[in-house]
Amino acid sequence: MLRTAFLYFSVGYLSICLFAGVFAYLIIPDKTVHANNQVSELALEKAGARHCLNCTIATARPENFATRYLTGQRSIYRCIPAEAAESNQCMVYLFGTDKFGRDVFSRVVLGLRYTLVIALAAVFLSIVIGGILGGLAGFYGGKTDQLISVLINVFWSLPTILLAFAVIMGFGRSMGSIFVAISLTMWGDVARLVRGLVLRWREMLFVQAARTMGMAEYKILFHHVMPNVAGSVLVQSSGNFALAVLLESGLSFLGFGLQPPIPTLGNILQEQYVYAISGKPMLAWIPSIIVVLLILSFQVIATRMRDRWEVKKAI
Repeated sequence: MLRTAFLYFSVGYLSICLFAGVFAYLIIPDKTVHANNQVSELALEKAGARHCLNCTIATARPENFATRYLTGQRSIYRCIPAEAAESNQCMVYLFGTDKFGRDVFSRVVLGLRYTLVIALAAVFLSIVIGGILGGLAGFYGGKTDQLISVLINVFWSLPTILLAFAVIMGFGRSMGSIFVAISLTMWGDVARLVRGLVLRWREMLFVQAARTMGMAEYKILFHHVMPNVAGSVLVQSSGNFALAVLLESGLSFLGFGLQPPIPTLGNILQEQYVYAISGKPMLAWIPSIIVVLLILSFQVIATRMRDRWEVKKAI
């Protein structure tokens, strides 16, 4: 009963996070690029505070629905607090404001989008790299297997954070370099799993029959063997989402992720953790709780998928 409750909670929480990430600019009150509308007069407001603003366009830029939905309003606004009768916009700051007077709720929702996109891209790339190299090692064996196994062991011997640091320092702190860095820390697990599964499947009768019929080796591997190992790989990789979120948040917290004003859960926490002991703990607790629940939800779902897959295979 408790496990089922945890599973339902995890599925519901992840669904909310995914919905919020996809439709972020339709949900958040601050629709500027990166939710970076700064009102210094409203710095460090408490959660639930309501203020009215008088906003004017400082720099007008062309925009349409697509750009507003994907990247936010490109025009630059200058806002000052005003009485309700004199204002043209009133906002409720659900999570309060940060030291620059920005809406924390808006930045957290956008941070979810960036964190989930990086995690998804990193896991997908690790599956591609690990699947191809592991499949080649297991199917062809010999020197190919030895070479790829050495490569896997080399990457396994490197500390995760140091490897990510090296990639990011070498290629810059862009979104592409970050998810490549994270994927390089995870592909070894996928490659080991695929290699072991392919070693078993390549001895099956249908593989021997395909070889007897003269089918090309790469077609046998990618058209017949790999589809049979895909289920196990996806189950194994589902747990890597939690690791990817953890690594992205850790890198951003240490200053090696996407740089402000681009929001991610890690750099929001890095900006606000000091308030945990300085009288405004909610500013630090909110991103911390969201990250912890996100990682926990991925782990619960991955464990459930792994249990059901093992039972299915046993049957």
